[in-house]
Amino acid sequence: MNVIEAEPRKKAPATAGESQEIPVFEYAEFSALLERDPELLLRHPCVVRGFADQWKASRIWRNLARLKEEFGSLPVTAGAPQFTTNTSMPMCQVRTDFGTYIDYVCEPERVDEFFEGQWCKGDLETFRRLGLPLYSGNIRIVRHSREPVFDMIDPVVPTSLECLNDAIPYYYQTGNHLWLYVSIKGALTPLHQDNNCVIAYLAQLKGKKRAVLFSPDDKPYYYKQGVGYMDPLDPDEADFPDWRRARRWEATLNEGELLIWGPDWAHHVRTLSDSVTVSFDIVNSTNLAGFTRSQDWRDELGHFARKNAALIRERMNDPELNALLDDGTNAAIGARMMVCVLRAALEASADPVKQQMLDILEGER
Repeated sequence: MNVIEAEPRKKAPATAGESQEIPVFEYAEFSALLERDPELLLRHPCVVRGFADQWKASRIWRNLARLKEEFGSLPVTAGAPQFTTNTSMPMCQVRTDFGTYIDYVCEPERVDEFFEGQWCKGDLETFRRLGLPLYSGNIRIVRHSREPVFDMIDPVVPTSLECLNDAIPYYYQTGNHLWLYVSIKGALTPLHQDNNCVIAYLAQLKGKKRAVLFSPDDKPYYYKQGVGYMDPLDPDEADFPDWRRARRWEATLNEGELLIWGPDWAHHVRTLSDSVTVSFDIVNSTNLAGFTRSQDWRDELGHFARKNAALIRERMNDPELNALLDDGTNAAIGARMMVCVLRAALEASADPVKQQMLDILEGER
């Protein structure tokens, strides 16, 4: 059954090169569809109403003073745009703490006062010429699966959406997978694909955003090696002559709504009004193999192992890992360390997730 066509209140799917509004489902409806069709998100993104309303965060995290009190001391960077994904894209960036960033969100006219001497890319004059607000999205509020902060977004995934995160060793240590975004009108996240082949969502707690997404199947039309990703609001015909062949999936994300997409879907997000958003990364049976083959978690784990080489040598005592710690790349170190951890875990008890990961990693040798 074609899920989109099955919904009479939704438009028929667009053809390549046209714009398709992302279908909207009530929470119970989405859960029922996903239970019947676990690969739904591989084909198209969805907007879900009535899920994030259950969260404590939907009430408490709308209050910026509460966010500053809870997370204000944590370090962040803030950029205009949030980051860059095209070699021709200019950017300004500051290093600060989340509390000061919240102060800026509340009083953006005081940008020069809040960030004097803290520009790590560009400067105040360049920032003003860009015409974009600063946007921070890299606050790290989770480092393991039992962080109390998870109580604020319980349940973390919709019913019927399988989530294997907790079965993956070092999942929350090797990258940020729970994101808290606070932004003012005009903030921009340019087109990009998430690391590690994850399923991801944006849950809108306050304000509105507008998102444009593209399928990974259309990547040749919106991405060019050596150039990066196109701007879907102003495509460069010289760099992306076939951009019209890529189908655009679009949605306005309102308060209380959740936008969710499958692995490797490219997304571009603009803040339409002052906004608080939660994002979360998910691995399940549909993307476990892709996650395991990704390089990003390997680099992170390898970086950690290299920094703690003496401890890793003592605890693992693996000759191949020891040799890599001397002169291997971070990615090679991370992959070998994961193999050691998976083998040890499987000796203690069988686990199909860990076994699949081990089979993939050992098959690469």
